Amino acid sequence: MNHSMIYRRAVLLIGLCISVFVQGQISVYHIDPSSVPLTQQGIFYSLPRTVVNIEVVIDRVEKYKGPYSDYALRYLGLQNVVMANSVEYRISRINITTSAEPDPDQYYFVQIGDKLSKTEKAGFLALNESGLILGTLPGAQDSVEQIVRIIQDKDAVTLSEKDVFPEIFKYYADISVFEKVDTIIRRVSIDTLTLERQYLKRTMVEKSPEQKAKEAADFISKIKENRFNLLTGYQEVSYNRETLEYMDTQLNLLEKEYMKLFTGISIQKRYTYEYKYIPLPNQINTEIPVFKFLSNKGVMDLDVMGGRVITINIQRVGNTNQVASYLRRAEEEAKIHGFYYRIPELARISVRQPDGATEETQCLINQLGVVSYLPASQWKVNFHEKTGGIKEVAID
Repeated sequence: MNHSMIYRRAVLLIGLCISVFVQGQISVYHIDPSSVPLTQQGIFYSLPRTVVNIEVVIDRVEKYKGPYSDYALRYLGLQNVVMANSVEYRISRINITTSAEPDPDQYYFVQIGDKLSKTEKAGFLALNESGLILGTLPGAQDSVEQIVRIIQDKDAVTLSEKDVFPEIFKYYADISVFEKVDTIIRRVSIDTLTLERQYLKRTMVEKSPEQKAKEAADFISKIKENRFNLLTGYQEVSYNRETLEYMDTQLNLLEKEYMKLFTGISIQKRYTYEYKYIPLPNQINTEIPVFKFLSNKGVMDLDVMGGRVITINIQRVGNTNQVASYLRRAEEEAKIHGFYYRIPELARISVRQPDGATEETQCLINQLGVVSYLPASQWKVNFHEKTGGIKEVAID
């Protein structure tokens, strides 16, 4: 084989390699306000940014003074009773979670070349409903969770008593008057004779609060005595187990209802608020206000006077520092790019409460990391949907 034949075959082989490279090559362009629109056909996709979701659970505790609270110590020996109506709010817990949404600063245009084969075009790109890229390899699935985008005040859940005053002290409406009988004596004098005549005067008199309290305390003592007699078999009646348990339960409930007249009650309701915060690189290590809280008002907007501010703080761990430094020191950027992807930054998120307590967690924050790209020939790749990082890649 002469040299000219070897040269022609070498040139043919190089031409075939270039042809394969061109056919499998795609170009990806970053979209920004200065980008010049392209006339070629293509597909837009975006990389995700991280949204921090803060769920705040608030307990509202309503305390109601019992009608006979002033006599609880005198007649029942009770000291720790509700002596005034009040409302108090408490932060029960704070949950910190993250979700993904399209990053408006990270949209890209994938130019589809005319030389791509039908097989390549058929499985070219998989996106979810919001435009986040999933990948080009088989098996890319949409598993994005619903993103909470607004502050919500969910329906309150009553954890204890019904919030209806007649149901709170239902036995306070017992008979509050009694019949008073007075004996009236009239003397009638006739000459030297004096006659006495007796009359009975019946009137209805309203009971005083102390009288009502005394009667309620006596009834509580009677209930306790009846329960004792029931459990010790004083009636000498052979009740079956179900009947005995039912009577004891009903007496116990009746005793509790009458005890509320002296102790008062506490009603607890639970409210859930959800806030969304999008971390920004220029807000790292900064206390960012989320909402205000006051123990007698609960959750308040930031523009309302008073209250104590609850803040969120995000700190970088620094796992992408070396990559960012390497990219800054890299050679001049290539003009033709493959798919862009993200390397998310690990960060610590803390929410500080009014009492100084802090709720902390650690998670990946996409927009605090770095963005890089694949060579234009390496286009078969799947991404982690929540981070935009590479999950798997196949090199043509």
